[in-house]
Amino acid sequence: MPGSIGAPLSPAAGLPVLSTFVIGLREGLEASLIVGIIAAFLASQERRDALRWVWIGVLAAAGVCAAVGITLHLVDQELPRQQQEGLETIIAVIAVAAVTWMIVWMKRHAPSLSRELKENTAAALATGSALGLIGMAFLAVLREGLETSVFLVAAFNASSDVAASALGAVLGLAVAVAIGFGIFKGGVRLNLTKFFKATGVLLAFVAAGLLSKALHTAHEAGWWNGLQHQALDLTGVIPDGTIRATLFTGLFGIDPQPTVGELGIWALYLVPVVAFVLAPTTSRTVARAAGEAAAAPATISNRARAGLVGGALVALLGTGALFASASGSSTGTGSKEVAITLSAAGCSPANLELAAGPTTFAVTNSGTADVTEFEVLDGSRILVEAENVAAGIERSVSVTLAPGTYETTCPGGTTAETGTLTVTGEAADTGAKSAEAKQAVADYRTFLEAQTVLLTKRVGTFTAAVKAGDVAGAKARYASAREPYERIEPVAEAFGDLDPKIDVRINDVANDDEFTGFHRIERELWQTGSTKGLGPIADQLLADVKDLEQRVRTIELEPAQIANGAVELLGEVSKSKITGEEDRYSHTDLVDFKANVEGAEEAYNVVSPILSSRDTALEQQIAPEFKAVYAALAPYARGDGFVSYTELTPADKRKLSAALNRLAEPLSEVPAKVVG
Repeated sequence: MPGSIGAPLSPAAGLPVLSTFVIGLREGLEASLIVGIIAAFLASQERRDALRWVWIGVLAAAGVCAAVGITLHLVDQELPRQQQEGLETIIAVIAVAAVTWMIVWMKRHAPSLSRELKENTAAALATGSALGLIGMAFLAVLREGLETSVFLVAAFNASSDVAASALGAVLGLAVAVAIGFGIFKGGVRLNLTKFFKATGVLLAFVAAGLLSKALHTAHEAGWWNGLQHQALDLTGVIPDGTIRATLFTGLFGIDPQPTVGELGIWALYLVPVVAFVLAPTTSRTVARAAGEAAAAPATISNRARAGLVGGALVALLGTGALFASASGSSTGTGSKEVAITLSAAGCSPANLELAAGPTTFAVTNSGTADVTEFEVLDGSRILVEAENVAAGIERSVSVTLAPGTYETTCPGGTTAETGTLTVTGEAADTGAKSAEAKQAVADYRTFLEAQTVLLTKRVGTFTAAVKAGDVAGAKARYASAREPYERIEPVAEAFGDLDPKIDVRINDVANDDEFTGFHRIERELWQTGSTKGLGPIADQLLADVKDLEQRVRTIELEPAQIANGAVELLGEVSKSKITGEEDRYSHTDLVDFKANVEGAEEAYNVVSPILSSRDTALEQQIAPEFKAVYAALAPYARGDGFVSYTELTPADKRKLSAALNRLAEPLSEVPAKVVG
């Protein structure tokens, strides 16, 4: 779920507030109008004693609606990520259907609503039916409340700021109740036709945005893979992460970088609905609405009741299907999905007992900045890890677990930093033994060995220049020496004793004596312009990369781990290359950026034959995005390298980040597809 209820409002929070305010006001006012008109009529007939039956109906309906909203939220939280996306798709579609029906119904009935309600209330009083009054109030509030519950849950799912969205809904409902009370007291007069026309246009934009979002979540759920090419890119005018982007999304309900499908369904819904809302109400429409009211003794017709029941059945069946598909928390490939939550304490759960076989860890962050990694260690080797899991982000990593005991760790945790993973049963006979899987592992091992040989050669030349005191020569060789390492960084990181020595940054060590490897030499070359005292550092760096060259020859690999590596490499770019943190002294970050992407592409390429047999649409989506990232990098190339990272403007960095994100999203789905 995006956002956090406890998070502070963002500078652009007014837009989530506005959209849910309109929902709360519009939906709440319909119920308040009906109840207010009924209550005012009873007061005018000196039958205030009958008001208690109206309030009983109101409270009963409010309780049912609250239960529906809470249930939908709880179900959504308990499902694995892919099934969450499926449920959110169903909720959004039901919400759009409900609000569309409501717009049509209210356009037809707004001119005669007050008269219809008074006639129906008078009929209930004439027969002395308390149940009639309870039923009128109950059904009025139930209809609007169910629509509101589903619509708000869908809006919260689509919102980037849940706190702002919740505030908007509360404010909208509060204003609606106040207006209803004013109608009851006789102090408020409202032109319903104009009011519902204005709010109808706003709701049409909100609903169109939800429908566009539903197509996106349907793709995330694996239900829809068509029309995924980008339709347009407005980030040059509306940069990602800015108030302008939030304003655009909030007002128009569409992302600045929509796919063809998302933009198409948005327009196909919005244009006819807005045209319908703005069309003048004819006398024939009013007469037809009045005729229907005269023929039906209740505020909700039999057809409407059938619609409510049908909608509820669809929601129940959809939820049941999701639970059935999520049984055992498994993915589509037979991989178990295990939810891990990061908090200030560490991992939750820290201790696990799982059956052997394909496993996907879905790692989320509850809101801490101190704990952002989850690792499973087999001795000193990292078997699988999820890095850079910031608040509000989910990262999934997959692996085939063999029987045995492993250590789980969430570095930085206060009380649950480490735990034990016990894997029982027999080793699974999975795709890890298939011909395609064996070929993928063999191809990637060839790539690893070639890169480590190249790494040793280039580091040897680089460190020789350092030891010779050749500052200019060492500077010229620094970036190219790092390229092979950056291409295979996830594998290097699997050796927890080597990576911290080779690639540690100054902020990762407690004191300067522990600062070694590439970046220690980089600092001295660019900040002091001297190689004094760097001889031992250079010798150790060369020894460490030679050690790495030997270790990769025997490392155990499987397709899911290789695919995890591709995802991790893009995460590495997002975390340290885009920010300029990695090569902070030399500013050669774009060389590392490209090498990370090249490594991710090679890792993806070796597992793509497996993916092709399981999800052709996903495979076809990823290849063009790699090309798009290289195209985004091309303007900054200079000779064999790139411009200094300091020359990039914030707009340049946003463009690179946007291209990277478009690749990272589909690529993140690959490990779970190839694990079993």
